[in-house]
Amino acid sequence: MVILNVALAVLVLWIVPYVAGNGFCDALQIKKTVPKLYLMGLVAIWAFCQLVTVPLVLLKASFWTVIILLSSWILFLCGYGLYQRDFPKIERGKKTGEQRAVILVTGVLIASFMLAVLLGQHMDADDSRFVVNAVDIVRTNRMFLTDPNTGNEIGTWLGELSKDVTAPWAVYLAYCGKLTGISPTVIAHTILPLALFTAILGVWWMLSGEFFGKDVLHRCIFLDVMMFLHLYGYFSVYSAETFTMVRLWQGKAAVAGLGIPAMLLICMRIYRYNRKSDYICLMFLDLSMCLMSGMGVVIGALLLGCFGLLYGIFKRKWRITRNFWLMIIPNGIYYLIYYLIKP
Repeated sequence: MVILNVALAVLVLWIVPYVAGNGFCDALQIKKTVPKLYLMGLVAIWAFCQLVTVPLVLLKASFWTVIILLSSWILFLCGYGLYQRDFPKIERGKKTGEQRAVILVTGVLIASFMLAVLLGQHMDADDSRFVVNAVDIVRTNRMFLTDPNTGNEIGTWLGELSKDVTAPWAVYLAYCGKLTGISPTVIAHTILPLALFTAILGVWWMLSGEFFGKDVLHRCIFLDVMMFLHLYGYFSVYSAETFTMVRLWQGKAAVAGLGIPAMLLICMRIYRYNRKSDYICLMFLDLSMCLMSGMGVVIGALLLGCFGLLYGIFKRKWRITRNFWLMIIPNGIYYLIYYLIKP
Protein backbone atom coordinates (compact mmCIF):
# COMPACT_ATOMS: atom_id res chain seq x y z
CA MET A 1 0.00 0.00 0.00
CA VAL A 2 2.83 2.39 0.87
CA ILE A 3 4.51 1.68 -2.47
CA LEU A 4 1.25 2.49 -4.26
CA ASN A 5 0.91 5.77 -2.33
CA VAL A 6 4.47 6.77 -3.21
CA ALA A 7 3.89 5.87 -6.86
CA LEU A 8 0.73 8.02 -6.89
CA ALA A 9 2.66 10.90 -5.31
CA VAL A 10 5.32 10.68 -8.04
CA LEU A 11 2.55 10.59 -10.63
CA VAL A 12 0.62 13.55 -9.21
CA LEU A 13 3.54 15.82 -8.30
CA TRP A 14 6.09 15.08 -11.05
CA ILE A 15 4.76 13.14 -14.05
CA VAL A 16 1.33 14.79 -14.38
CA PRO A 17 2.66 18.41 -14.24
CA TYR A 18 5.31 17.54 -16.82
CA VAL A 19 2.79 16.04 -19.24
CA ALA A 20 0.32 18.87 -18.56
CA GLY A 21 3.12 21.37 -19.23
CA ASN A 22 3.66 19.78 -22.63
CA GLY A 23 0.05 20.44 -23.53
CA PHE A 24 0.15 23.97 -22.10
CA CYS A 25 3.37 24.93 -23.91
CA ASP A 26 2.21 23.34 -27.16
CA ALA A 27 -1.05 25.31 -27.06
CA LEU A 28 0.94 28.54 -26.66
CA GLN A 29 3.57 27.44 -29.21
CA ILE A 30 6.36 27.90 -26.70
CA LYS A 31 9.80 26.44 -27.33
CA LYS A 32 10.00 23.41 -25.08
CA THR A 33 12.64 22.38 -22.59
CA VAL A 34 12.37 19.83 -19.78
CA PRO A 35 12.41 22.35 -16.88
CA LYS A 36 10.03 24.68 -18.72
CA LEU A 37 7.46 21.93 -19.20
CA TYR A 38 7.53 20.99 -15.53
CA LEU A 39 7.31 24.58 -14.30
CA MET A 40 4.52 25.61 -16.66
CA GLY A 41 2.60 22.43 -15.90
CA LEU A 42 2.60 23.29 -12.21
CA VAL A 43 1.73 26.91 -12.95
CA ALA A 44 -1.18 25.91 -15.21
CA ILE A 45 -2.56 23.63 -12.47
CA TRP A 46 -2.12 26.18 -9.69
CA ALA A 47 -3.64 29.05 -11.65
CA PHE A 48 -6.76 27.05 -12.49
CA CYS A 49 -6.98 25.89 -8.87
CA GLN A 50 -6.98 29.54 -7.78
CA LEU A 51 -9.60 30.55 -10.33
CA VAL A 52 -12.10 27.85 -9.36
CA THR A 53 -11.40 27.50 -5.65
CA VAL A 54 -11.93 31.10 -4.48
CA PRO A 55 -15.52 31.40 -5.79
CA LEU A 56 -16.33 27.88 -4.58
CA VAL A 57 -15.04 28.73 -1.09
CA LEU A 58 -17.17 31.89 -1.09
CA LEU A 59 -20.18 29.80 -2.13
CA LYS A 60 -19.33 27.29 0.61
CA ALA A 61 -19.29 24.48 -1.95
CA SER A 62 -17.91 21.04 -1.16
CA PHE A 63 -14.29 20.08 -1.65
CA TRP A 64 -15.39 17.42 -4.14
CA THR A 65 -16.44 20.17 -6.54
CA VAL A 66 -12.85 21.43 -6.59
CA ILE A 67 -11.56 17.89 -7.09
CA ILE A 68 -13.83 17.31 -10.10
CA LEU A 69 -13.13 20.66 -11.79
CA LEU A 70 -9.37 20.66 -11.17
CA SER A 71 -9.02 17.01 -12.20
CA SER A 72 -10.95 17.71 -15.40
CA TRP A 73 -8.58 20.57 -16.25
CA ILE A 74 -5.54 18.43 -15.53
CA LEU A 75 -6.88 15.53 -17.61
CA PHE A 76 -7.54 17.94 -20.48
CA LEU A 77 -3.99 19.31 -20.38
CA CYS A 78 -2.45 15.86 -20.03
CA GLY A 79 -4.61 14.45 -22.81
CA TYR A 80 -3.57 17.25 -25.13
CA GLY A 81 0.06 16.86 -24.09
CA LEU A 82 0.02 13.13 -24.77
CA TYR A 83 -1.75 13.68 -28.07
CA GLN A 84 1.01 16.05 -29.23
CA ARG A 85 3.74 13.66 -28.01
CA ASP A 86 6.56 16.03 -29.04
CA PHE A 87 8.35 16.03 -25.69
CA PRO A 88 11.75 17.75 -25.63
CA LYS A 89 14.92 15.71 -25.56
CA ILE A 90 17.85 16.32 -23.26
CA GLU A 91 20.85 17.43 -25.29
CA ARG A 92 23.83 15.11 -24.81
CA GLY A 93 26.78 16.63 -26.56
CA LYS A 94 30.42 15.85 -25.86
CA LYS A 95 31.65 17.21 -22.55
CA THR A 96 35.16 18.24 -21.57
CA GLY A 97 36.77 16.91 -18.42
CA GLU A 98 36.18 20.25 -16.71
CA GLN A 99 32.49 20.20 -17.60
CA ARG A 100 32.10 16.61 -16.36
CA ALA A 101 33.68 17.55 -13.04
CA VAL A 102 31.38 20.53 -12.54
CA ILE A 103 28.33 18.46 -13.54
CA LEU A 104 29.34 15.85 -10.95
CA VAL A 105 29.70 18.50 -8.24
CA THR A 106 26.31 19.95 -9.19
CA GLY A 107 24.72 16.51 -8.99
CA VAL A 108 26.18 15.92 -5.52
CA LEU A 109 24.95 19.33 -4.35
CA ILE A 110 21.46 18.68 -5.71
CA ALA A 111 21.33 15.32 -3.91
CA SER A 112 22.57 16.97 -0.69
CA PHE A 113 20.00 19.73 -1.02
CA MET A 114 17.21 17.20 -1.62
CA LEU A 115 18.25 15.23 1.46
CA ALA A 116 18.40 18.42 3.53
CA VAL A 117 14.88 19.40 2.41
CA LEU A 118 13.59 15.86 2.98
CA LEU A 119 15.19 15.16 6.36
CA GLY A 120 15.44 18.65 7.84
CA GLN A 121 11.78 19.05 8.65
CA HIS A 122 10.74 22.19 10.49
CA MET A 123 7.50 22.31 12.44
CA ASP A 124 6.16 25.36 14.23
CA ALA A 125 2.96 27.20 15.03
CA ASP A 126 2.16 27.61 11.33
CA ASP A 127 1.34 23.89 11.20
CA SER A 128 -1.58 24.50 13.55
CA ARG A 129 -3.35 26.44 10.81
CA PHE A 130 -2.00 25.52 7.35
CA VAL A 131 -1.66 21.77 7.85
CA VAL A 132 -4.73 21.53 10.06
CA ASN A 133 -6.81 23.26 7.39
CA ALA A 134 -5.66 20.82 4.71
CA VAL A 135 -6.32 17.79 6.92
CA ASP A 136 -9.74 19.16 7.89
CA ILE A 137 -10.69 19.76 4.24
CA VAL A 138 -10.00 16.11 3.43
CA ARG A 139 -11.82 14.92 6.57
CA THR A 140 -14.96 17.07 6.38
CA ASN A 141 -15.24 17.87 2.64
CA ARG A 142 -15.71 21.52 3.67
CA MET A 143 -13.27 24.36 2.95
CA PHE A 144 -12.19 26.69 5.77
CA LEU A 145 -15.40 26.22 7.77
CA THR A 146 -13.77 24.66 10.82
CA ASP A 147 -12.05 26.70 13.51
CA PRO A 148 -8.51 25.26 13.69
CA ASN A 149 -8.24 26.42 17.33
CA THR A 150 -11.27 24.54 18.63
CA GLY A 151 -12.27 22.10 15.88
CA ASN A 152 -15.80 23.50 15.95
CA GLU A 153 -17.80 24.06 12.79
CA ILE A 154 -18.23 27.72 11.88
CA GLY A 155 -20.62 29.44 9.50
CA THR A 156 -18.26 32.09 8.21
CA TRP A 157 -14.53 32.80 8.02
CA LEU A 158 -13.01 33.97 11.26
CA GLY A 159 -9.60 35.43 12.05
CA GLU A 160 -6.75 34.05 9.98
CA LEU A 161 -9.13 31.93 7.89
CA SER A 162 -10.19 35.06 5.99
CA LYS A 163 -6.70 35.12 4.44
CA ASP A 164 -7.09 31.55 3.20
CA VAL A 165 -10.27 32.31 1.30
CA THR A 166 -8.39 34.29 -1.34
CA ALA A 167 -5.13 32.30 -1.06
CA PRO A 168 -6.36 28.70 -0.63
CA TRP A 169 -3.00 26.89 -0.76
CA ALA A 170 -4.33 24.42 1.82
CA VAL A 171 -6.89 23.25 -0.75
CA TYR A 172 -4.07 22.23 -3.09
CA LEU A 173 -2.39 20.36 -0.23
CA ALA A 174 -5.68 18.60 0.47
CA TYR A 175 -6.11 17.83 -3.24
CA CYS A 176 -2.69 16.17 -3.40
CA GLY A 177 -3.46 14.21 -0.26
CA LYS A 178 -6.82 13.06 -1.59
CA LEU A 179 -5.42 11.84 -4.90
CA THR A 180 -2.44 10.03 -3.41
CA GLY A 181 -4.08 8.61 -0.30
CA ILE A 182 -1.33 10.19 1.79
CA SER A 183 -2.13 12.50 4.69
CA PRO A 184 -1.71 16.19 3.78
CA THR A 185 0.64 16.42 6.76
CA VAL A 186 3.04 13.95 5.15
CA ILE A 187 2.54 15.57 1.73
CA ALA A 188 3.40 18.99 3.15
CA HIS A 189 6.46 18.05 5.18
CA THR A 190 7.97 15.29 3.08
CA ILE A 191 6.90 15.05 -0.57
CA LEU A 192 5.72 18.46 -1.77
CA PRO A 193 8.98 20.26 -0.82
CA LEU A 194 10.90 17.90 -3.12
CA ALA A 195 8.55 18.67 -6.02
CA LEU A 196 8.78 22.40 -5.36
CA PHE A 197 12.56 22.26 -5.16
CA THR A 198 12.59 20.39 -8.48
CA ALA A 199 10.71 23.34 -9.98
CA ILE A 200 13.08 25.81 -8.30
CA LEU A 201 16.06 24.02 -9.83
CA GLY A 202 14.37 24.32 -13.21
CA VAL A 203 13.89 28.07 -12.73
CA TRP A 204 17.54 28.51 -11.72
CA TRP A 205 18.64 26.51 -14.76
CA MET A 206 16.51 28.63 -17.09
CA LEU A 207 17.80 31.82 -15.44
CA SER A 208 21.35 30.64 -16.01
CA GLY A 209 20.47 30.22 -19.69
CA GLU A 210 19.48 33.89 -19.84
CA PHE A 211 22.92 34.85 -18.53
CA PHE A 212 25.23 32.25 -20.09
CA GLY A 213 23.37 30.85 -23.10
CA LYS A 214 24.30 27.21 -23.73
CA ASP A 215 27.53 27.32 -21.72
CA VAL A 216 27.02 24.21 -19.55
CA LEU A 217 30.06 24.93 -17.38
CA HIS A 218 28.96 28.36 -16.22
CA ARG A 219 25.32 27.32 -15.95
CA CYS A 220 26.29 24.53 -13.54
CA ILE A 221 28.45 26.95 -11.57
CA PHE A 222 25.43 29.29 -11.35
CA LEU A 223 23.37 26.44 -9.84
CA ASP A 224 26.18 25.61 -7.43
CA VAL A 225 26.39 29.20 -6.22
CA MET A 226 22.62 29.38 -5.73
CA MET A 227 22.61 26.17 -3.69
CA PHE A 228 25.55 27.31 -1.56
CA LEU A 229 23.74 30.60 -0.87
CA HIS A 230 20.73 28.64 0.35
CA LEU A 231 22.66 26.03 2.30
CA TYR A 232 24.54 28.75 4.19
CA GLY A 233 21.88 31.48 4.08
CA TYR A 234 20.42 30.91 7.54
CA PHE A 235 21.16 34.46 8.73
CA SER A 236 17.55 34.94 9.83
CA VAL A 237 14.54 32.71 10.44
CA TYR A 238 12.62 34.99 8.08
CA SER A 239 15.07 34.99 5.15
CA ALA A 240 14.02 33.57 1.78
CA GLU A 241 16.87 31.05 1.98
CA THR A 242 15.67 29.76 5.35
CA PHE A 243 12.07 29.46 4.19
CA THR A 244 13.19 27.62 1.05
CA MET A 245 15.21 25.14 3.09
CA VAL A 246 12.89 24.42 6.01
CA ARG A 247 9.40 25.68 5.13
CA LEU A 248 9.12 25.18 1.38
CA TRP A 249 5.71 23.52 1.68
CA GLN A 250 4.21 26.77 3.03
CA GLY A 251 2.64 29.08 0.49
CA LYS A 252 4.68 32.12 1.48
CA ALA A 253 7.89 30.09 1.13
CA ALA A 254 6.80 28.93 -2.32
CA VAL A 255 6.24 32.58 -3.25
CA ALA A 256 9.74 33.54 -2.09
CA GLY A 257 11.63 30.53 -3.38
CA LEU A 258 9.77 29.78 -6.59
CA GLY A 259 7.23 32.45 -7.50
CA ILE A 260 9.45 35.53 -7.42
CA PRO A 261 12.42 33.98 -9.33
CA ALA A 262 10.01 32.57 -11.93
CA MET A 263 8.38 35.98 -12.35
CA LEU A 264 11.80 37.59 -12.80
CA LEU A 265 12.63 34.98 -15.44
CA ILE A 266 9.46 35.58 -17.46
CA CYS A 267 9.79 39.37 -17.13
CA MET A 268 13.34 39.14 -18.50
CA ARG A 269 12.04 37.26 -21.52
CA ILE A 270 9.27 39.79 -22.07
CA TYR A 271 11.87 42.58 -22.04
CA ARG A 272 13.96 40.73 -24.64
CA TYR A 273 11.29 39.30 -26.92
CA ASN A 274 7.90 40.84 -25.94
CA ARG A 275 5.98 37.71 -27.01
CA LYS A 276 2.30 37.20 -26.38
CA SER A 277 2.92 33.70 -25.01
CA ASP A 278 5.18 35.11 -22.29
CA TYR A 279 2.43 37.49 -21.15
CA ILE A 280 0.05 34.53 -20.85
CA CYS A 281 2.63 32.58 -18.85
CA LEU A 282 3.13 35.60 -16.60
CA MET A 283 -0.62 35.91 -16.04
CA PHE A 284 -0.86 32.24 -15.04
CA LEU A 285 2.16 32.62 -12.75
CA ASP A 286 0.62 35.64 -11.04
CA LEU A 287 -2.56 33.65 -10.35
CA SER A 288 -0.39 30.83 -9.00
CA MET A 289 1.29 33.23 -6.58
CA CYS A 290 -2.15 34.39 -5.45
CA LEU A 291 -3.01 30.76 -4.66
CA MET A 292 0.13 30.31 -2.57
CA SER A 293 -0.28 33.15 -0.11
CA GLY A 294 -1.77 36.55 0.57
CA MET A 295 1.81 37.76 0.25
CA GLY A 296 1.72 36.45 -3.32
CA VAL A 297 -1.30 38.64 -4.04
CA VAL A 298 0.54 41.76 -2.89
CA ILE A 299 4.06 40.92 -4.11
CA GLY A 300 2.79 39.75 -7.51
CA ALA A 301 0.92 43.05 -7.96
CA LEU A 302 3.94 45.11 -6.90
CA LEU A 303 6.30 43.27 -9.25
CA LEU A 304 3.91 43.52 -12.19
CA GLY A 305 3.29 47.20 -11.51
CA CYS A 306 6.98 48.10 -11.22
CA PHE A 307 8.15 46.02 -14.18
CA GLY A 308 5.30 47.34 -16.31
CA LEU A 309 6.16 50.95 -15.55
CA LEU A 310 9.91 50.50 -16.10
CA TYR A 311 9.49 48.53 -19.31
CA GLY A 312 7.10 51.13 -20.67
CA ILE A 313 9.71 53.83 -20.00
CA PHE A 314 12.73 51.92 -21.30
CA LYS A 315 10.99 50.50 -24.36
CA ARG A 316 8.88 53.63 -24.95
CA LYS A 317 5.88 51.39 -25.53
CA TRP A 318 3.04 52.11 -23.13
CA ARG A 319 1.19 49.06 -24.41
CA ILE A 320 3.69 47.00 -22.39
CA THR A 321 2.76 48.96 -19.27
CA ARG A 322 -0.92 48.45 -20.07
CA ASN A 323 -0.42 44.69 -20.50
CA PHE A 324 1.37 44.40 -17.17
CA TRP A 325 -1.12 46.52 -15.28
CA LEU A 326 -4.11 44.63 -16.66
CA MET A 327 -2.70 41.49 -15.04
CA ILE A 328 -2.96 43.21 -11.65
CA ILE A 329 -6.78 43.25 -11.84
CA PRO A 330 -7.20 39.74 -10.32
CA ASN A 331 -4.86 40.70 -7.47
CA GLY A 332 -7.01 43.75 -6.80
CA ILE A 333 -10.18 41.64 -6.84
CA TYR A 334 -8.72 39.12 -4.38
CA TYR A 335 -7.54 41.89 -2.07
CA LEU A 336 -10.99 43.51 -2.19
CA ILE A 337 -12.65 40.18 -1.34
CA TYR A 338 -10.28 39.74 1.60
CA TYR A 339 -10.99 43.29 2.80
CA LEU A 340 -14.76 42.72 2.62
CA ILE A 341 -14.84 39.38 4.44
CA LYS A 342 -12.19 39.93 7.11
CA PRO A 343 -13.69 40.31 10.60
